[in-house]
Amino acid sequence: MRRETTPSDRRHPVKGLRLRDIVRLRGVPLIARVGHRLGFKWQDLGARLGREVLIAQGPSLRDGAAPAHEAALDIVFATFQGLNQHVVSVDVVLARALSARGHRVRFVLCDQVLPLCQSKHAGFEKRWPIYCAHCYGFADRFIRSAGFEVIRFTDLVDPDECPEDDRWKVYVESALLKHYRVGTLSETPDVRERRQKFRRTAAISAGVGRAIASLGPDRVIMSHGLYCTWGPAREVLIDAGIPVVTTGPGKKKQTITFNWTLSNDTWDVSTEWERVKDDPLTPAQESRLDEYLSSRRAHNRDARVYNFGEEESVEETKRRLNLDDSKRTYCLFTNVLWDAASAQREIAFSDPVEWVMETIRWFGQQPEKQLIVKIHPAEVVIGTKQPFISEIRKHFPEIPDNVRVIEPDEKVNSWSIIRITDVGLVHTSTVGLEMPLEGVPCVVVSRTHYRGKGFTLDVENRDDYFKLLSEFDPKSVDTASMVGLARRYAYLLFERYQIPFPFTHERQTYDVRALKEVSSADLLKDESIQAIIDGLENHSELLLPE
Repeated sequence: MRRETTPSDRRHPVKGLRLRDIVRLRGVPLIARVGHRLGFKWQDLGARLGREVLIAQGPSLRDGAAPAHEAALDIVFATFQGLNQHVVSVDVVLARALSARGHRVRFVLCDQVLPLCQSKHAGFEKRWPIYCAHCYGFADRFIRSAGFEVIRFTDLVDPDECPEDDRWKVYVESALLKHYRVGTLSETPDVRERRQKFRRTAAISAGVGRAIASLGPDRVIMSHGLYCTWGPAREVLIDAGIPVVTTGPGKKKQTITFNWTLSNDTWDVSTEWERVKDDPLTPAQESRLDEYLSSRRAHNRDARVYNFGEEESVEETKRRLNLDDSKRTYCLFTNVLWDAASAQREIAFSDPVEWVMETIRWFGQQPEKQLIVKIHPAEVVIGTKQPFISEIRKHFPEIPDNVRVIEPDEKVNSWSIIRITDVGLVHTSTVGLEMPLEGVPCVVVSRTHYRGKGFTLDVENRDDYFKLLSEFDPKSVDTASMVGLARRYAYLLFERYQIPFPFTHERQTYDVRALKEVSSADLLKDESIQAIIDGLENHSELLLPE
């Protein structure tokens, strides 16, 4: 199945480009180069002209031959796609730093052969060919302009000869949820047809993974590492003994995260956690963590804002929600159903919808308790085709008297809710970490990175869940220990795992239009780059030093 690769600057024809797309891919870089010679900065040109300015900037990233490295690595970037220019830009910056260290760097791109991928959403079928053309056309030109070798999928495999395998079912099903932007699916002819396309995508990904393994790289760096596009390739490479590291954006502005072996949505710091969990934070670390946690209340240092409204007093919040002071208050925080951080993570329930509906039903039979359901604001920030409020109204034409539902667009600050909560209930949301930080015990029903770290109440099945809700005793929680562990974990996660990456100019979140103008020599002096390279070269944890 493998085809011989022949390094070449030859560009593969891009299928489906319209005339105006060709003009942008060729004309904008030309205009940008002229503008830069006239004294305009790349970031200003990018803000005016668009992401194609990155193609024009590419040649300026080639600033001299790298010194020989005594233990040079062969590194493959399994970028695969280019529709998200943030992903490609991060990979190019990392490739530039690694190349400057003397390592060999190659890129692998899909050349429009995947039948369906996470960039093609339901409802936009007429635009799929254009998305495909933009995805490959932009990434191929940008990477080559920066001086790196590009290997195409069809250089490695014949897509028609890649065998399907039920092993990839989890990726197929999670890809379907993202495709339709829902959390549960009904079997329809349309769903079955698209499931088959995702099966073919997974088969091609696995085939490409096997072909990359046959090239014998020392490291593979992969965006995300999940869905049908990357997940099967990642697992095949790992099975072949190839060290794979996945990367993705952090929650903080201009940060990135890395995981060895696992997909990047897992946010795994378990190895380092075992080493540092018993070590108290220093005063300087405590101060640094407090500063960041304070900023999270308004998300002014985060990539996305998911918290609306000003903080209110306890009395104002209780009055707003018409709560009964004599009843213990539980708060359930939902996730966006189709998001990678939420999908396919179930432990105690079959899916998040079942968890929420059964919880509301149970509280309806417990009049001595009261429940707040706070629907995730991301439903209106990034969108969904299955809003939780619609599911709730469908199951409960009349919501129980002791249940309050906060809709995603309501300006109710999460910290106002945390302050009036006695017990939190979460699926995988980050608020499951934030509540223990505030001294509020939290029940976790699904698989998430902070589960099992010692500061949450983890349940394995629905019987245990409802038994805990029924019998919960606040005195059973060692609050000081819970808060201490949560703070140590939060410091590791927020201050060390999320590595600053201030090397791109973003017009808005993840909308990269240009790279920072910095020499390769200065790039290698950066603390973040040094930590990343050290982790990659030594196959060690990719974290900032303590």
